[in-house]
Amino acid sequence: MRSRPKSLSSLVSLFNLQTDPNLMITSIETDSRKVIPGSLFICVRGYTVDGHQYAKEAERNGAAAILAEEDLKDVTIPVILIENTKIAAGKVADAFYDQPSRKMRVYGVTGTNGKTTTTKLAYDLFRATGVKAGMISTVGARIDEELIETPNTTPEAIILHRLLFEMVEKGVTDCIIEVSSHALAEGRVEGVSFHSAAFTNLTHDHLDYHHSMEDYAKTKALLFKQVATSSGRAIVLNREDGWSRIMREAAPLQPVIWYTTQPNRTSQIAVEWLTDTVNVRIDETTTRVPTALLGEFNAANLAAAMGLLRAGDANLYALIRHIPGLELPKGRLERLAWDPCEIYLDYAHTPDGLEKCLEALTSSGEPLAVVLSAAGERDRTKRAEMGRIASKYCSKIIVTVHDARSEAPEQIIEELIVDI
Repeated sequence: MRSRPKSLSSLVSLFNLQTDPNLMITSIETDSRKVIPGSLFICVRGYTVDGHQYAKEAERNGAAAILAEEDLKDVTIPVILIENTKIAAGKVADAFYDQPSRKMRVYGVTGTNGKTTTTKLAYDLFRATGVKAGMISTVGARIDEELIETPNTTPEAIILHRLLFEMVEKGVTDCIIEVSSHALAEGRVEGVSFHSAAFTNLTHDHLDYHHSMEDYAKTKALLFKQVATSSGRAIVLNREDGWSRIMREAAPLQPVIWYTTQPNRTSQIAVEWLTDTVNVRIDETTTRVPTALLGEFNAANLAAAMGLLRAGDANLYALIRHIPGLELPKGRLERLAWDPCEIYLDYAHTPDGLEKCLEALTSSGEPLAVVLSAAGERDRTKRAEMGRIASKYCSKIIVTVHDARSEAPEQIIEELIVDI
Protein backbone atom coordinates (compact mmCIF):
# COMPACT_ATOMS: atom_id res chain seq x y z
CA MET A 1 0.00 0.00 0.00
CA ARG A 2 1.41 3.36 -0.99
CA SER A 3 0.50 6.96 -0.30
CA ARG A 4 -0.67 9.21 -3.10
CA PRO A 5 2.14 10.91 -5.11
CA LYS A 6 3.55 14.09 -3.58
CA SER A 7 5.44 16.97 -5.12
CA LEU A 8 9.16 16.84 -4.46
CA SER A 9 9.13 20.45 -3.28
CA SER A 10 6.59 19.66 -0.54
CA LEU A 11 8.77 16.81 0.75
CA VAL A 12 12.06 18.72 0.95
CA SER A 13 10.56 22.04 2.08
CA LEU A 14 11.23 20.66 5.59
CA PHE A 15 14.90 21.44 4.97
CA ASN A 16 14.39 24.84 3.31
CA LEU A 17 15.51 23.45 -0.03
CA GLN A 18 14.19 24.64 -3.39
CA THR A 19 13.25 22.12 -6.10
CA ASP A 20 11.04 21.81 -9.14
CA PRO A 21 7.47 22.21 -7.75
CA ASN A 22 6.03 20.19 -10.63
CA LEU A 23 8.15 17.07 -10.09
CA MET A 24 5.92 14.37 -8.58
CA ILE A 25 7.22 11.56 -6.37
CA THR A 26 5.47 8.18 -6.44
CA SER A 27 7.47 6.46 -3.68
CA ILE A 28 10.55 6.91 -1.52
CA GLU A 29 13.19 4.22 -1.25
CA THR A 30 16.64 3.57 0.24
CA ASP A 31 17.05 0.30 -1.69
CA SER A 32 17.79 0.92 -5.36
CA ARG A 33 16.29 -2.48 -6.26
CA LYS A 34 12.87 -1.29 -5.03
CA VAL A 35 12.89 1.95 -7.02
CA ILE A 36 10.00 2.39 -9.44
CA PRO A 37 9.38 5.16 -11.99
CA GLY A 38 8.95 8.41 -10.08
CA SER A 39 10.70 7.28 -6.87
CA LEU A 40 12.79 9.55 -4.66
CA PHE A 41 15.94 7.56 -3.89
CA ILE A 42 17.64 8.42 -0.59
CA CYS A 43 21.33 7.53 -0.37
CA VAL A 44 21.96 6.18 3.13
CA ARG A 45 25.33 5.03 4.43
CA GLY A 46 24.99 1.69 6.25
CA TYR A 47 27.40 -0.60 8.09
CA THR A 48 28.60 -2.34 4.92
CA VAL A 49 26.76 -0.63 2.06
CA ASP A 50 26.80 3.00 0.96
CA GLY A 51 23.65 3.99 -0.90
CA HIS A 52 25.57 6.59 -2.89
CA GLN A 53 27.16 3.72 -4.82
CA TYR A 54 23.75 2.67 -6.11
CA ALA A 55 22.52 6.05 -7.32
CA LYS A 56 23.07 5.16 -10.98
CA GLU A 57 21.12 1.92 -10.57
CA ALA A 58 18.28 3.90 -8.96
CA GLU A 59 18.29 6.25 -11.95
CA ARG A 60 18.13 3.29 -14.36
CA ASN A 61 15.16 1.91 -12.45
CA GLY A 62 13.24 5.15 -12.90
CA ALA A 63 14.08 7.38 -9.93
CA ALA A 64 12.87 10.94 -10.44
CA ALA A 65 15.32 12.51 -7.98
CA ILE A 66 17.97 11.60 -5.43
CA LEU A 67 18.61 12.81 -1.89
CA ALA A 68 22.34 12.52 -1.11
CA GLU A 69 25.13 13.72 1.16
CA GLU A 70 27.64 14.21 -1.68
CA ASP A 71 27.60 15.39 -5.26
CA LEU A 72 26.82 12.61 -7.77
CA LYS A 73 28.38 13.58 -11.06
CA ASP A 74 27.40 10.45 -13.00
CA VAL A 75 23.60 10.85 -12.74
CA THR A 76 21.44 13.14 -14.85
CA ILE A 77 18.34 13.40 -12.62
CA PRO A 78 18.07 16.08 -9.89
CA VAL A 79 20.33 15.48 -6.87
CA ILE A 80 19.42 17.27 -3.65
CA LEU A 81 22.32 17.60 -1.22
CA ILE A 82 21.64 17.35 2.49
CA GLU A 83 23.85 16.93 5.54
CA ASN A 84 22.38 13.73 7.03
CA THR A 85 20.23 11.46 4.85
CA LYS A 86 19.46 9.03 7.71
CA ILE A 87 17.72 11.79 9.64
CA ALA A 88 16.16 13.19 6.48
CA ALA A 89 14.70 9.80 5.50
CA GLY A 90 12.38 9.72 8.52
CA LYS A 91 11.20 13.29 8.07
CA VAL A 92 10.60 12.81 4.34
CA ALA A 93 8.78 9.50 4.96
CA ASP A 94 6.58 11.15 7.59
CA ALA A 95 5.58 13.83 5.06
CA PHE A 96 5.11 11.36 2.18
CA TYR A 97 2.84 9.09 4.23
CA ASP A 98 0.72 11.99 5.53
CA GLN A 99 2.12 12.00 9.09
CA PRO A 100 0.57 8.67 10.15
CA SER A 101 1.90 8.75 13.71
CA ARG A 102 -0.18 11.88 14.39
CA LYS A 103 -3.36 10.02 13.45
CA MET A 104 -3.02 7.39 16.19
CA ARG A 105 -1.39 6.94 19.57
CA VAL A 106 2.16 5.60 19.18
CA TYR A 107 4.00 4.15 22.18
CA GLY A 108 7.74 3.42 22.27
CA VAL A 109 9.47 0.79 24.42
CA THR A 110 13.22 0.92 24.99
CA GLY A 111 15.79 -0.56 27.39
CA THR A 112 18.33 -3.36 27.37
CA ASN A 113 16.15 -6.32 28.37
CA GLY A 114 12.41 -6.82 28.18
CA LYS A 115 11.60 -4.61 25.18
CA THR A 116 10.03 -7.37 23.09
CA THR A 117 8.06 -8.83 26.00
CA THR A 118 6.80 -5.43 27.19
CA THR A 119 5.78 -4.50 23.63
CA LYS A 120 3.83 -7.74 23.15
CA LEU A 121 2.18 -7.61 26.58
CA ALA A 122 1.01 -4.05 25.92
CA TYR A 123 -0.24 -5.06 22.46
CA ASP A 124 -2.13 -8.08 23.87
CA LEU A 125 -3.67 -6.01 26.66
CA PHE A 126 -4.80 -3.31 24.26
CA ARG A 127 -6.45 -5.93 22.06
CA ALA A 128 -8.03 -7.66 25.06
CA THR A 129 -9.76 -4.40 25.94
CA GLY A 130 -11.22 -4.11 22.43
CA VAL A 131 -8.70 -1.64 20.99
CA LYS A 132 -7.63 -2.10 17.36
CA ALA A 133 -3.89 -2.20 17.97
CA GLY A 134 -0.66 -2.51 16.02
CA MET A 135 2.81 -3.66 17.05
CA ILE A 136 6.29 -3.35 15.53
CA SER A 137 9.01 -5.40 17.23
CA THR A 138 11.75 -8.01 16.95
CA VAL A 139 9.14 -10.72 16.39
CA GLY A 140 7.65 -8.81 13.44
CA ALA A 141 4.91 -6.26 12.89
CA ARG A 142 1.27 -6.95 13.60
CA ILE A 143 -1.70 -5.05 12.31
CA ASP A 144 -4.39 -6.51 14.52
CA GLU A 145 -4.19 -10.25 13.58
CA GLU A 146 -2.01 -9.83 10.45
CA LEU A 147 1.70 -10.67 10.89
CA ILE A 148 4.27 -8.83 8.74
CA GLU A 149 7.96 -9.84 8.73
CA THR A 150 10.39 -7.00 9.48
CA PRO A 151 14.20 -7.06 9.02
CA ASN A 152 15.22 -5.32 12.28
CA THR A 153 13.99 -4.79 15.83
CA THR A 154 13.05 -1.31 14.64
CA PRO A 155 12.73 -1.11 10.82
CA GLU A 156 14.43 1.67 8.89
CA ALA A 157 12.50 4.93 8.82
CA ILE A 158 10.83 4.53 5.44
CA ILE A 159 9.52 1.04 6.24
CA LEU A 160 8.43 2.19 9.69
CA HIS A 161 6.37 5.11 8.39
CA ARG A 162 4.94 2.89 5.65
CA LEU A 163 3.78 0.40 8.29
CA LEU A 164 2.25 3.19 10.36
CA PHE A 165 0.45 4.46 7.24
CA GLU A 166 -0.97 0.98 6.60
CA MET A 167 -2.12 0.78 10.21
CA VAL A 168 -3.96 4.10 9.92
CA GLU A 169 -5.59 2.92 6.68
CA LYS A 170 -6.78 -0.24 8.49
CA GLY A 171 -8.21 1.62 11.46
CA VAL A 172 -5.48 1.02 14.06
CA THR A 173 -5.74 3.53 16.92
CA ASP A 174 -2.84 2.43 19.16
CA CYS A 175 0.57 1.13 18.05
CA ILE A 176 3.45 -0.06 20.25
CA ILE A 177 6.97 0.10 18.78
CA GLU A 178 10.04 -1.66 20.19
CA VAL A 179 12.84 0.90 19.86
CA SER A 180 16.47 -0.26 19.98
CA SER A 181 19.45 1.93 20.80
CA HIS A 182 20.80 1.33 17.29
CA ALA A 183 17.51 2.60 15.85
CA LEU A 184 17.72 5.76 17.95
CA ALA A 185 21.37 6.40 17.06
CA GLU A 186 20.69 5.91 13.34
CA GLY A 187 17.50 7.95 13.12
CA ARG A 188 15.13 5.08 12.29
CA VAL A 189 12.30 6.60 14.37
CA GLU A 190 12.92 10.13 13.09
CA GLY A 191 9.64 11.85 12.27
CA VAL A 192 7.53 9.64 14.54
CA SER A 193 5.25 11.49 16.95
CA PHE A 194 5.27 9.49 20.20
CA HIS A 195 2.29 9.64 22.52
CA SER A 196 4.34 8.06 25.33
CA ALA A 197 7.29 5.74 25.94
CA ALA A 198 8.44 3.18 28.50
CA PHE A 199 11.93 2.38 29.81
CA THR A 200 12.60 -1.18 30.98
CA ASN A 201 16.20 -1.15 32.29
CA LEU A 202 19.80 -0.55 31.29
CA THR A 203 22.46 -3.23 31.68
CA HIS A 204 25.71 -4.28 30.00
CA ASP A 205 25.15 -4.63 26.24
CA HIS A 206 26.23 -3.12 22.91
CA LEU A 207 29.32 -1.50 24.44
CA ASP A 208 31.17 -2.33 21.22
CA TYR A 209 28.82 0.23 19.63
CA HIS A 210 28.20 2.75 22.43
CA HIS A 211 31.63 2.50 24.18
CA SER A 212 30.29 3.40 27.65
CA MET A 213 27.16 2.91 29.76
CA GLU A 214 26.73 6.69 29.93
CA ASP A 215 26.71 6.96 26.15
CA TYR A 216 24.37 3.96 25.94
CA ALA A 217 21.96 5.62 28.40
CA LYS A 218 22.02 8.95 26.56
CA THR A 219 21.18 7.15 23.32
CA LYS A 220 18.19 5.45 24.96
CA ALA A 221 17.12 8.83 26.33
CA LEU A 222 16.67 10.13 22.77
CA LEU A 223 13.31 8.34 22.72
CA PHE A 224 12.09 10.30 25.73
CA LYS A 225 13.39 13.53 24.23
CA GLN A 226 11.29 12.67 21.18
CA VAL A 227 8.23 12.17 23.40
CA ALA A 228 8.83 15.66 24.78
CA THR A 229 9.29 17.12 21.28
CA SER A 230 6.02 15.45 20.25
CA SER A 231 4.23 16.97 23.28
CA GLY A 232 3.55 13.39 24.35
CA ARG A 233 1.20 12.38 27.14
CA ALA A 234 3.59 10.69 29.58
CA ILE A 235 6.76 8.65 30.12
CA VAL A 236 6.78 5.30 31.93
CA LEU A 237 9.86 4.67 34.08
CA ASN A 238 11.28 1.83 36.18
CA ARG A 239 11.57 2.84 39.84
CA GLU A 240 14.16 0.04 40.38
CA ASP A 241 16.61 1.21 37.71
CA GLY A 242 18.88 4.17 38.46
CA TRP A 243 19.24 4.98 34.76
CA SER A 244 15.61 6.14 34.79
CA ARG A 245 17.09 9.46 35.93
CA ILE A 246 18.66 10.01 32.49
CA MET A 247 15.35 9.24 30.79
CA ARG A 248 13.55 11.67 33.08
CA GLU A 249 16.06 14.43 32.32
CA ALA A 250 15.32 14.03 28.60
CA ALA A 251 11.62 14.79 29.14
CA PRO A 252 11.50 16.97 32.27
CA LEU A 253 8.04 18.41 31.67
CA GLN A 254 6.18 15.20 30.80
CA PRO A 255 4.18 13.47 33.56
CA VAL A 256 5.88 10.28 34.83
CA ILE A 257 4.12 6.97 35.44
CA TRP A 258 6.42 5.05 37.79
CA TYR A 259 6.30 1.26 38.05
CA THR A 260 8.03 -1.23 40.33
CA THR A 261 8.16 -4.90 41.39
CA GLN A 262 8.52 -3.95 45.05
CA PRO A 263 5.12 -3.53 46.76
CA ASN A 264 6.24 -0.83 49.19
CA ARG A 265 8.07 1.43 46.71
CA THR A 266 6.35 4.68 45.72
CA SER A 267 4.80 4.20 42.28
CA GLN A 268 1.50 4.28 40.46
CA ILE A 269 1.85 0.64 39.36
CA ALA A 270 3.46 -2.32 41.17
CA VAL A 271 3.54 -5.96 40.06
CA GLU A 272 5.01 -8.39 42.59
CA TRP A 273 5.81 -11.91 41.35
CA LEU A 274 4.77 -14.80 43.64
CA THR A 275 5.63 -17.89 41.51
CA ASP A 276 2.24 -18.69 39.96
CA THR A 277 0.45 -15.48 40.89
CA VAL A 278 1.20 -11.76 40.89
CA ASN A 279 0.08 -9.02 43.22
CA VAL A 280 -0.97 -6.11 41.05
CA ARG A 281 -1.19 -2.74 42.77
CA ILE A 282 -2.75 0.18 40.94
CA ASP A 283 -2.37 3.30 43.04
CA GLU A 284 -3.64 2.09 46.45
CA THR A 285 -5.60 -1.01 45.37
CA THR A 286 -3.91 -4.46 45.27
CA THR A 287 -5.30 -7.57 43.53
CA ARG A 288 -3.77 -11.07 43.43
CA VAL A 289 -4.03 -12.59 39.95
CA PRO A 290 -2.95 -15.99 38.51
CA THR A 291 -0.21 -15.75 35.88
CA ALA A 292 1.82 -17.92 33.51
CA LEU A 293 4.64 -15.35 33.45
CA LEU A 294 7.85 -16.56 35.10
CA GLY A 295 10.20 -14.37 37.13
CA GLU A 296 10.35 -10.96 38.72
CA PHE A 297 11.72 -9.50 35.49
CA ASN A 298 8.52 -10.46 33.66
CA ALA A 299 6.53 -8.87 36.48
CA ALA A 300 8.48 -5.69 35.68
CA ASN A 301 7.69 -6.07 31.97
CA LEU A 302 4.00 -6.45 32.78
CA ALA A 303 4.11 -3.36 34.99
CA ALA A 304 5.77 -1.34 32.20
CA ALA A 305 3.12 -2.51 29.72
CA MET A 306 0.37 -1.48 32.13
CA GLY A 307 2.03 1.90 32.43
CA LEU A 308 1.71 2.40 28.68
CA LEU A 309 -1.98 1.47 28.81
CA ARG A 310 -2.47 3.95 31.63
CA ALA A 311 -0.85 6.62 29.45
CA GLY A 312 -3.37 5.62 26.78
CA ASP A 313 -6.24 6.18 29.21
CA ALA A 314 -7.13 2.48 29.51
CA ASN A 315 -9.05 1.32 32.57
CA LEU A 316 -6.36 -0.73 34.35
CA TYR A 317 -8.83 -2.21 36.84
CA ALA A 318 -10.88 -3.62 33.96
CA LEU A 319 -7.88 -5.26 32.28
CA ILE A 320 -6.63 -7.13 35.38
CA ARG A 321 -8.93 -10.02 34.44
CA HIS A 322 -6.96 -10.48 31.20
CA ILE A 323 -3.59 -11.00 32.94
CA PRO A 324 -4.01 -14.81 33.46
CA GLY A 325 -4.27 -15.30 29.69
CA LEU A 326 -1.13 -13.36 28.78
CA GLU A 327 1.67 -15.30 27.07
CA LEU A 328 5.31 -14.41 26.46
CA PRO A 329 6.66 -13.93 22.91
CA LYS A 330 8.39 -16.83 21.18
CA GLY A 331 11.90 -17.36 22.51
CA ARG A 332 11.25 -15.63 25.82
CA LEU A 333 11.26 -18.34 28.50
CA GLU A 334 9.38 -20.44 25.96
CA ARG A 335 8.64 -23.94 27.27
CA LEU A 336 9.23 -26.64 24.66
CA ALA A 337 7.11 -29.79 24.65
CA TRP A 338 9.34 -32.73 25.71
CA ASP A 339 8.42 -35.33 28.33
CA PRO A 340 11.75 -36.49 29.82
CA CYS A 341 12.46 -33.05 31.31
CA GLU A 342 11.45 -29.40 31.11
CA ILE A 343 13.18 -27.41 28.34
CA TYR A 344 13.00 -23.63 28.05
CA LEU A 345 14.22 -21.45 25.21
CA ASP A 346 15.22 -17.89 25.97
CA TYR A 347 16.88 -15.16 23.93
CA ALA A 348 18.82 -13.77 26.91
CA HIS A 349 21.87 -12.13 25.32
CA THR A 350 23.13 -9.98 28.19
CA PRO A 351 24.57 -10.90 31.60
CA ASP A 352 21.62 -9.35 33.41
CA GLY A 353 19.07 -11.03 31.15
CA LEU A 354 20.75 -14.42 31.53
CA GLU A 355 20.92 -14.15 35.31
CA LYS A 356 17.27 -13.18 35.67
CA CYS A 357 16.24 -16.02 33.39
CA LEU A 358 18.27 -18.67 35.26
CA GLU A 359 17.21 -17.28 38.62
CA ALA A 360 13.55 -17.72 37.65
CA LEU A 361 14.11 -21.29 36.44
CA THR A 362 16.02 -22.38 39.57
CA SER A 363 13.15 -21.25 41.81
CA SER A 364 11.65 -24.75 41.39
CA GLY A 365 14.64 -26.30 43.16
CA GLU A 366 15.36 -28.71 40.28
CA PRO A 367 18.94 -29.01 38.89
CA LEU A 368 19.51 -26.86 35.83
CA ALA A 369 21.63 -27.40 32.72
CA VAL A 370 22.17 -24.67 30.13
CA VAL A 371 23.26 -24.43 26.50
CA LEU A 372 25.10 -21.10 26.37
CA SER A 373 25.79 -19.53 22.98
CA ALA A 374 27.42 -16.35 21.68
CA ALA A 375 27.85 -14.64 18.33
CA GLY A 376 31.01 -13.31 16.75
CA GLU A 377 31.77 -9.61 16.25
CA ARG A 378 29.44 -8.58 19.07
CA ASP A 379 30.30 -7.08 22.47
CA ARG A 380 33.12 -9.37 23.63
CA THR A 381 33.33 -7.78 27.08
CA LYS A 382 30.16 -9.53 28.29
CA ARG A 383 31.16 -13.11 27.38
CA ALA A 384 33.15 -14.01 30.49
CA GLU A 385 30.47 -12.56 32.74
CA MET A 386 27.78 -14.65 31.04
CA GLY A 387 29.90 -17.77 31.53
CA ARG A 388 30.36 -16.95 35.20
CA ILE A 389 26.60 -16.46 35.66
CA ALA A 390 25.85 -19.77 33.94
CA SER A 391 28.25 -21.58 36.29
CA LYS A 392 26.61 -19.94 39.30
CA TYR A 393 23.14 -21.35 38.57
CA CYS A 394 23.72 -24.49 36.50
CA SER A 395 25.13 -27.93 37.27
CA LYS A 396 25.94 -28.55 33.59
CA ILE A 397 26.97 -26.09 30.87
CA ILE A 398 27.24 -26.69 27.14
CA VAL A 399 28.98 -23.83 25.32
CA THR A 400 28.54 -23.21 21.61
CA VAL A 401 28.59 -20.49 18.91
CA HIS A 402 25.58 -19.60 16.77
CA ASP A 403 27.17 -17.15 14.30
CA ALA A 404 30.94 -16.75 14.42
CA ARG A 405 31.09 -14.24 11.56
CA SER A 406 34.83 -13.56 11.07
CA GLU A 407 35.89 -14.66 14.57
CA ALA A 408 37.35 -18.06 15.33
CA PRO A 409 34.67 -20.15 17.13
CA GLU A 410 37.32 -21.55 19.50
CA GLN A 411 38.21 -18.01 20.63
CA ILE A 412 34.57 -17.16 21.34
CA ILE A 413 34.16 -20.33 23.40
CA GLU A 414 37.35 -19.64 25.36
CA GLU A 415 36.09 -16.17 26.26
CA LEU A 416 32.77 -17.64 27.44
CA ILE A 417 34.38 -20.19 29.75
CA VAL A 418 37.32 -18.14 31.09
CA ASP A 419 35.65 -17.67 34.50
CA ILE A 420 33.81 -21.00 34.69
